[in-house]
Amino acid sequence: MKRKVGIVVAVTEEQAPFLKVFGMPSHFYKDDCYDIVSWNKYRDEIYLIKSGYGEIAAASATQHLIDKFDVEQIINYGVVGGLSEDLRVGDIGIVRKVVHYGFDVSATGKYPVGRYPKHNDLFFMPKKNAFTEDIMHLYKEFVCASADKFVEGREAKMQLRRDYGADICEMESAGIIITCNRNNIPCSFLKIVSDSINEGNEAFNKNVNNVSTLCVNELAKILLKI
Repeated sequence: MKRKVGIVVAVTEEQAPFLKVFGMPSHFYKDDCYDIVSWNKYRDEIYLIKSGYGEIAAASATQHLIDKFDVEQIINYGVVGGLSEDLRVGDIGIVRKVVHYGFDVSATGKYPVGRYPKHNDLFFMPKKNAFTEDIMHLYKEFVCASADKFVEGREAKMQLRRDYGADICEMESAGIIITCNRNNIPCSFLKIVSDSINEGNEAFNKNVNNVSTLCVNELAKILLKI
């Protein structure tokens, strides 16, 4: 029996290569504020939703796929900023854990920046992974710093590296992982570097189309295996 797999992607530049690689969708849905496309000709039923930038938008889109389409797992792919000297544009990996550094109740004196009350760790990990272990071992493992902020320039990126030991930064993973964990839905994240530690918006704009295509091609291989 086919599984229902939800794919969450942030922006058009990341979405467009998916439509090219996977071909004409089987169905188009205009549902509330979302345009959703699906394919049923593969081993799984695939539902693709474009969330828009940011944690709240990503969480909302994820919950929408769970509620309206009964998806059994969520995959998020997209571009990220590199925070390590070792990462170059085009490097691809799977997120192992996420810190939501935009969450801050540190003024209470009880929790550091990024720490959620009643959560035992600074980091979130998927309760269940959508990718199998044999697939996860094929890729780099990333620690992701996630918040509603585009991180520009070396010093800002180095600070995230120092504070959290993060490898990459982006704007959606925290919202998705928290939503999936609260719904007990498996999730996984495939990310590709669009701008290195010394770069920012200019490199993102230059590279986003090419690296998004590379990321989608890898995701296509994964979807044939899981």
